[in-house]
Amino acid sequence: MRQLTILLFISTFLTVFTSCEKDDPDPCENVTCLNGGVCVNGSCDCPDGYSGLQCETFDDCFNVTCLNGGTCVNGICNCPEGYSGSDCSQQVTPDRIRITKIDITRFPATDNGAGWDLSSGPDIYPELSKGSTTLYSASSFFQNADPANDYSFDLVPAIDMNEPNDQYTIRLFDFDDFDADDFMGGINFTPYSSNNDFPSTINIDAGGDVAFTLHVSYVW
Repeated sequence: MRQLTILLFISTFLTVFTSCEKDDPDPCENVTCLNGGVCVNGSCDCPDGYSGLQCETFDDCFNVTCLNGGTCVNGICNCPEGYSGSDCSQQVTPDRIRITKIDITRFPATDNGAGWDLSSGPDIYPELSKGSTTLYSASSFFQNADPANDYSFDLVPAIDMNEPNDQYTIRLFDFDDFDADDFMGGINFTPYSSNNDFPSTINIDAGGDVAFTLHVSYVW
């Protein structure tokens, strides 16, 4: 009987010991996760902004927002031309605005009810000035222009508005062979706005008889 008891004890001990030997080791036992990382199945699950085997690497651009096409480099926004500020949100006033084309988009069909010319429509051309200085006056015109159509003048060479925050004037004329050219209408305008995101076209329309569109680029 004593021998049977001893055999049963040894058998139970071996079973328990063998069972303990078969337990899987903790995969996170020797894993250290830094900066608030948590070990999951032997690998570090890192908080936002951190990476690496131990969450040891911080992304300097984490939570850095760069607007208007800016890109983050080492935690600082690298802004595209025309923008500045910590997040590229501020427009930089250009040195000049360059006009490459003028579209005439509206003009009156008559001169207070009378025809612009004796037997035909107006022969239109635009003129751009700053104060008393004429910057551009078209050397050609569109003959017998129809108010239902738009008319475009390519500026070659392009014309620069060197004081973008100053006031300019654009006028429309009807060319006459023998008399002084007829003034058809004009608009005073300031070409630059500090929050317009540098549009490629500037619409000049005061709601009156004439309206224009300037095709532009910006120079810093």
